[in-house]
Amino acid sequence: MKAINYEEERKKNIVIKQLHDRGYYQTNDKSYRELKYKLVVVKELRGEMP
Repeated sequence: MKAINYEEERKKNIVIKQLHDRGYYQTNDKSYRELKYKLVVVKELRGEMP
């Protein structure tokens, strides 16, 4: 496995964990970019964003 793939997977797993902690579980087959966007949306809906 290349270092770039490892780093991207690590970051993706961190975002997935944050989403799961907030009750969002539809994370299959989504890119890192899509997951980051969804995390921002979920945080905004929960009032966690300033």
